[in-house]
Parts: sequence; C-alpha cells; structure tokens
Amino acid sequence: MRGDLAVIKRMKETLENSIWGKKEKPYSLSKQLSRLITVCCVIAISIQSVVMVGMIINQYIQQEKEDTLYILENDNGKMEIKIQYLEEMVLAIKRNLGLRAFLTGQVYNEETMIKQLENAASVFSERNRMEDSEPFIEKIYLFNLNGESICHLYYPITVAEHDAFEKKYHRMYIDFLEGKEEFYFQVEKDHINLCLYLYDENMENLGVCIFVLNRTGIENNYRNLEEMGSYAWSIKTGDRVILEKSNLLLKERKSLLESSFRTGFGLTFTVAISEFVILSSLWTSVLITLFTAIILIIVLSFFAHLLSLYYVKPLEIIAEKIKQVGKGEFSTKLDEYRVEELKNISKTFNDMTDYITYLIGEVYENQLFAKQAQIQYLQAQMNPHFLFNVLSMIGMKAAINKDQEVQELIFKLSKLYQGKIFRKNEPVISLMEEMEITDFYLSIQNSRFGEKITYSIDYEGGKDRYQSYMVPRLSIEPIVENAVCHGLEPKEGNGHINIQVSTKDEQLKIIITDDGIGFDPNAVKENKEDRTHTHVGIWNTNKMIHNLYGKEYGLKVCSVLGEGTVVEVTLPIKKEIFAGG
Repeated sequence: MRGDLAVIKRMKETLENSIWGKKEKPYSLSKQLSRLITVCCVIAISIQSVVMVGMIINQYIQQEKEDTLYILENDNGKMEIKIQYLEEMVLAIKRNLGLRAFLTGQVYNEETMIKQLENAASVFSERNRMEDSEPFIEKIYLFNLNGESICHLYYPITVAEHDAFEKKYHRMYIDFLEGKEEFYFQVEKDHINLCLYLYDENMENLGVCIFVLNRTGIENNYRNLEEMGSYAWSIKTGDRVILEKSNLLLKERKSLLESSFRTGFGLTFTVAISEFVILSSLWTSVLITLFTAIILIIVLSFFAHLLSLYYVKPLEIIAEKIKQVGKGEFSTKLDEYRVEELKNISKTFNDMTDYITYLIGEVYENQLFAKQAQIQYLQAQMNPHFLFNVLSMIGMKAAINKDQEVQELIFKLSKLYQGKIFRKNEPVISLMEEMEITDFYLSIQNSRFGEKITYSIDYEGGKDRYQSYMVPRLSIEPIVENAVCHGLEPKEGNGHINIQVSTKDEQLKIIITDDGIGFDPNAVKENKEDRTHTHVGIWNTNKMIHNLYGKEYGLKVCSVLGEGTVVEVTLPIKKEIFAGG
C-alpha cells in the first residue's frame, strides 16, 4: 500500500513538473532584471556613441577643411596683395607725366627721371616688404622705345655692378621685343624677372618695364605649408610653370584642398594640401573620442545596473495601486508575487491599506466631525447677518441721537458690506448696483480723509442710459479701492479719482483715473502670483472677466510712477442677468 502511494506521489510530481515546470524558490528581482536592463542600456549607449563619434568626426573634418582652406587662402592673400601693389606700380608709372618725356624720347634729365620713377613706384614702401622684411620687388628698369633706360634699386650697388646689370637687362629688353609676347618671365636662382609693355590711353606702346622680383621672399611666403605635411604650390603662366614646390605623393594628388587666384600679368598662384593630412591629424582625436566613449559606456552601464533595481515591470503595477490609494480607494489590494521582494511589498501594502481603513473609520472621521463642528461654531459667531444687524442697530441709535453724519456713514458701510458679502452667490449684478457699492466706498473714504481724497463719476449720455446694463459683481469697486489705498493714501497732498462710464463698438467701457503715486505695471504683473502683492486685486479682476467673457475683454492698465494710474475696464454689453459660467 505504501509503495502504491509513493508511486502515485512521484507520478503527481512528474506531471506537475511537466506542465507547470519545477517549483523554484523565489528569485531575486535585482539579479534577474538588472541583467536585461543593463544589456539594453549598453546596446542603446553603444549605438548612440557610434552615432556621436560619427557626427564628431564629420564635424571635425569639416572644421579642419575650413581651417586649412583659411591658411591656404591667407598665404595666397599675402601674395595677391603684393601682386596688386605691383599692378598699382605699373599704373603709376604709365600715368606719371614726368616720365612721359623719357618714354617718348624727348630731352630729359636722367637724375630727374630717376627721381620721378622713385616717386611713382617706390621699392622702399612698406607695402613692398615681405614678412621676413625682404623686398618683394628689388629692382625696376624702365626702357623707352630708343632702348634708353633708367632704374630704381632697393639695395645699393657699385658702379661696376650697375654697368653689369644695365647690360644684362638691356639684353633681356632686346629678347623681350623679339619674342613679341605680352609678358615675359625669366627665372633665376634668387630672382624672377618680369618684362611687360607700357601703353598710353590710346593703347600706343610707350616702352618696356622690367621688375626684378625676390624669389626667396616668394618661397618663404609658403614656408609654413611645409609644417602641415603633404603640400604643393605653384606659379604658372598658361601651361608654363614659373615656380613650384611639392612633396605630394601620386596617391595624394587625387584628393586635394586647393586655393588659387589669377593676376593681371597672366600668372596663376595655386596652393594645395592633401586631405590625407587632415585624416592623419584626425586619427589621434578619433582614438581619444573612442576611448572616451568606451569609458562613458562603462560608467553608464554601471549606473544602468543600479537603476535596474528600481525600474521593473511589477513595480508599475504597485505604482498604479498606490495611485488608487491616493485617490481614496483603500479597498484595493496587491496580488501575491513569486518574487521575494515583491511578495514582501505586497504583504506590507495590503496590511497598510487595512490599517489606513481602520484609522479612517475609527480615528480620522471622529476628529473630522469635531473639527467641522468647531468651524461651524466659529462661522456662526462671525455670521454676516449678525454684522449687518449690528450696523443697522448702531445706525438707529445714531438717528435717535440725531447724529446724521454718523448715521449716513453707518448706512453706507452696511450697504458696502451688504454688496460685498451678502450677494456673493450672484456673479453678475446691474451696473447701477456696482456703481452704488463703489460710491458708498468712495463716500466713506471722503468722509475719512476730507479733501485729500475726492472723486467724480461721469456717465456718457446720462445715468439713465445704463440702468439695464449688467456687469460682474465687484468688477469696479476693487479697482477703485486699489487706487485709494495704493495711489492716493500714500500721496503727499490731495488726490482725485474720476470714473467715466461709456460705450464704444458694442462694448461697455469704465475708465478709472487717479492722480496718485502710480506704480510699474510690468513689475506687478511678474509678481501677480504673490498673493501678498499690493496690486494683485487688479489681476484677479482681470482673470475673473476673462473667465466670464473671454480674452477679448478685461483690464488695460497704464501707470506712471509719480503721476498716477489709468485702468480701463472693457466688458460686453449685457442687458440681462448672466446665466452660466
């Protein structure tokens, strides 16, 4: 019998394991779910890091290209300035009337002509200097059509050197004439000779000018390219290379950053840098970026592991249950979970809701009833009807004592309180009733302060015209009260309030003007949420009108410190009691 029971028990366990799986002890939520969340975070961060690295690399390359092009254009720009100065020299020589006598073969004084040449095209000008203080143009030789020449030199030379140079450049002049080219360039070890014709306004040939350019200075202008790695620069006229220098490999010539400009002498200046230079300089930055990304992934993975302890799916259910409790549904319960941590939370939560229900039933409601009874008792003591009856009684005693002024003040005060307190459930009253409350208030203040506070009320078209008009209750009196308390009372001397009632464009306009101390409306508007602010009543009234009629109606405030305030109230024309919100 016992054997049969053991067999049946084993069969039952086998069946349960095959259908439901083997029962296990509650597993740790932090161990199981933190792995999944950590893996997801690492994948997401890795993808984001790759995208960020790609964006950084692309931005870096673009920035490096812009910086490199700026350097190339800067080097070419320096040469362009020198060539421009050379062009200005040519124009100055052609336009110099003193040199015309020499160029046209007239009788001339050589010393005078040399002086004229120096004045027209000075090689000692600051604009003729390169960065290394060497001149760009070292010599200028000017030949007329008769083969006679004058010169202007930067460096002093001996008589023998002068004769040798004169013969050399005379031969160059003859070769240039025979070649019949517009421009002639001859490259020497340290110089580049430029020969060109000079024409007058009618394009008649005046002569030939030879400029001796400093080759060393030109090469030094592009020396900083050598520090950048693979580079090339050249000066060409057509297909002929005048001067060039390059260390570019064949594969590097396929991808270049170039900058070039063309001059009026048929010269083209070109500088180029291989894009491989940018990529090679980028490699270090890429390694740093990738290393930073790896560190970031490790750090964020660690924090993701910590956060995974909290952000799990079952906790969302618990949060929803807690919200229900917050709404007063204390009967809600949590199911029992297999997870150890959630099982403990479920038990604690259910015990807590039971205990809260007990507290509400046994303690809180009893205390609430006591509090409500106490509040009702205090409210009964301060009943508005009681206050109004007491004021009426005092007014009657004043009448018996024949103190008419006191009786009138008490009457106005009781009416003021009656309008403010007793009709609090009426959102809209007649304009005349609102103006009556306002008049009661102003009359009381006038009695208090005398001539210090005076007022006037004007009705456009007569008072009878507005008998049926309806306005929100206490839409005017609080503004007038604000003007008295914060505009006229602090003012030294007498003040006046004027209220104008009119209609315009199917709208009711009430304008309250005072000559008090004024205020800054912008400062008040910024602090309108501060209930202790002295002008918050204005903005509350404006909000009330917006809620009743819409944003197109409300208050416009204009105030100047030391001069006064104008408040314009705009309301729709309503001739029946407002119904609804």
